[in-house]
Amino acid sequence: MRLNLTTSIWGRDPAMDQEKLSEQVPMYMLIIVTLAIAIGINLLINYALPMLLEIRIVAHDFRDFLLSLGQAITLSTFLVNFMKNMTGRFRPCFFAMCGWNYDVVWDGATDLCSDSAGDDEGRRSFPSGHSSFAWSVVGVLTLYLLGRARLTRPDQSNSNLQEGIRTFKLFFCFLPCLGAAWVAITRSTDNRHHYSDIVAGSVVGAAAACLAYNHNYGSIYAWEVAGLPWGAIHERRKAKLEDSEDSTLPAEHIIGINNGASSSSKVTGER
Repeated sequence: MRLNLTTSIWGRDPAMDQEKLSEQVPMYMLIIVTLAIAIGINLLINYALPMLLEIRIVAHDFRDFLLSLGQAITLSTFLVNFMKNMTGRFRPCFFAMCGWNYDVVWDGATDLCSDSAGDDEGRRSFPSGHSSFAWSVVGVLTLYLLGRARLTRPDQSNSNLQEGIRTFKLFFCFLPCLGAAWVAITRSTDNRHHYSDIVAGSVVGAAAACLAYNHNYGSIYAWEVAGLPWGAIHERRKAKLEDSEDSTLPAEHIIGINNGASSSSKVTGER
């Protein structure tokens, strides 16, 4: 703030002068827990539940699920780090993180940070990496559950019971999103990110999850292909095409035989 032509007062931005709190969800814990839950649910659906319930067994489903997770995480991590390095936005706890020297009168330009590592990390606020990672994993898991549930099947009854079951399945599929939302909120309560950082990171993670899932699985809105990897979809379509060709071959063969018999009879009659 400039008082007159010769005197100015410099103050620290309150948006960057928050207290540095301990993280409720460290990054290593986020990686371990989210991946363990996602992979565990996939293994449960593919190998445990079919022994107890009538559940579709999809070939190579575990492989394609891991591939979707890897693609979503890789894409979101690349975009987040690119944006962090390009923007360099200060974290809410920047001054506490960088070890700001409060004993020196600040002139508004000199960098008074005493911790170089904290200085670098404090400039990587936008977007939130925790939010992006959580939503990339949870997004793939949610879409996978929606695909396996096949809520759009055409032969479903419109009874109140069936509608209730369908609604329960829908809410159950979205339960993992509560965990991702909680992780994102903790980044604000821990004074590590601004609200806009969290929203941007969540959007990047969710978008990466949608792209990765749709790259490897059929649409969740199409009952015939919902929950099936593209490899299984192509195999089924190929099998149907071969069956249709086999069913048409005998008819054509019979027509050819009949035509041959009629032509031979005409030749015999002419003679």
